Order: sequence, then structure tokens, then C-alpha cells
Amino acid sequence: MPRSARLSWHPIAHDLVTNALYLHGKKQLPLKDVLTLAGNVGRDAECLAAVAVDAARNGGDGWSEIAAAAGRSEASARAKWGGSQVSRLVAARRPALAKIVWAPAMDSVKASLVPRQGGRTAVSSGGPRGLGSALRTLYRKTRTSLIRVSAATGLPVSMVSALLEDRTVASWPEVYALAHALGGEPEDLRHLWECAAEGRAALEPNGESERLAAALRGARLAAGSPELATVCPPGIEVSVIQAALRGTAVPPWSVLRVFLTGLGVDPGSFEVLWLAARVADLAEWEGGLRS
Repeated sequence: MPRSARLSWHPIAHDLVTNALYLHGKKQLPLKDVLTLAGNVGRDAECLAAVAVDAARNGGDGWSEIAAAAGRSEASARAKWGGSQVSRLVAARRPALAKIVWAPAMDSVKASLVPRQGGRTAVSSGGPRGLGSALRTLYRKTRTSLIRVSAATGLPVSMVSALLEDRTVASWPEVYALAHALGGEPEDLRHLWECAAEGRAALEPNGESERLAAALRGARLAAGSPELATVCPPGIEVSVIQAALRGTAVPPWSVLRVFLTGLGVDPGSFEVLWLAARVADLAEWEGGLRS
């Protein structure tokens, strides 16, 4: 198992900026929300530095170079970012915006689109092709042992096994740590986790296309990472789906529905994410016309 996973700092930077924009743009937030946002910004800034050090270490930099760049001693740098410190720090991050509601108007849209059962929003991740399936795909690619994964994440072997087999749903920090240790992008599994743990799809004021793209990548991972040509809707170029997976384009719902069905996923759990991304895409296009 490699010393550390290929962790991208882009989701962290996105969350940091999003939280900072909330603090900048809202003048009358309750004190509790201000403190939550400020805490998130501080943690994300620390995580961003840690991930940058992790990338430098993976690139071959020694602790002497990292210490010089950080303006601290080598011993101090090792103590702050050595061993499993980076994984633990990143795993403890909170999702952007915590539980602060950004767009009440969208809540009514969610309520109209997603059926409810027993007072909770019922969102299916596609049966067995959910969070556990995606984690198993990563586990097979990593070719490591449960014991080594347990040591890297600090999670008991029994919990790691239960997560891989879809017998339990852990907290987001624990899933984040496991995805990181298995060499995956944790944000790609965020939607799968939300469907399993919360029974709802979370939305953010910025980055809707990126959120949809990450959820689509997670769905593909849960399906075993099939070749796009085998699941691409008839008559649709593979490049259209590739753009959706990158977050550079939002395809029509009819195309996305067929693609998700081909992956063995319930399209209904993606409808709210697609709607938010489509609305943001149209708003950006209209803004360009006015400028």
C-alpha cells in the first residue's frame, strides 16, 4: 500500500472559499453559524497545507525541503505532518457549510422531487451498487489487506469489513479516511454516503456542476468503473458523458437518466443534483449574455 493516497486539495479549497464567501456575503448570520463557518475555514486552511505537504512528499521532497518551505524545524514539520497525521486531519474535516441553509427556495424543490417515507427523504443509491460497492472497487484496485487499511485509518478491521460489505454506514469523516487510504477521491463518494446516511442529497450555493460530477464518478465507481462506451446512451457521444464526469458540462436529464440506469443506479437520487447544476449552468449562461 502506498505511503499516502492521491488526495486532491481542490475539494478542500472549494469548501474553504465557500465558507469564506458566506462570512463575507451574509451580514446578519447568527453567532452560532458565524462560529461554525469560521471554524470550518480554519480547519480547511490547515488541511489545505497538510495536503500540499502530502503531495510534496509523494513527489519526492524530503522533510528538510518541507521544513524550509514551512519556516519551521524538520522535527516540527515531521511532528505536524508525518505518519498518519495528514489522513487524520483531513478525515476530521466537516462538510462545507455544515447544516446552514443557503437557499430555502430549493427545499421546496427537493420536497416535490424526492418521495418521503416514514418522515425521512427516501433516496436510493441503486441497491447493492452503493457506497460499499464503490469502496470495494477501490479496495480491489489498491490490492492491500484489511489490516493495513485499518492501520492507515485507525478504524477497527471489523468496521472496515462492514463498510466494504455495506453492512453499516459510518460517519463522513470515517468514510473520508477510508476512501483516502484506498487511494480514491473522497468527494466522489460524498453523494453515495449522503444517500446511505442522510437519505437526502445535499446542495451547495457554488460548485453544483462539480458536485454532480463527483456524484456521477462515485456512481461509476460503485458499478465497478465500467468503460463508458458500454454504458453510454445510444446515439450519444462518449465525450458528452466524459464532460459530465469532469464537471465541464451538464447533459440533458434524458441522457443522464439512461446513463445512470446503465450503471444500475436509481436516477431519482440524482435528480435534485442535476436540477441544481442545470439551474446554475443556465444562470451562468444568462449572465454571460448580459455582460
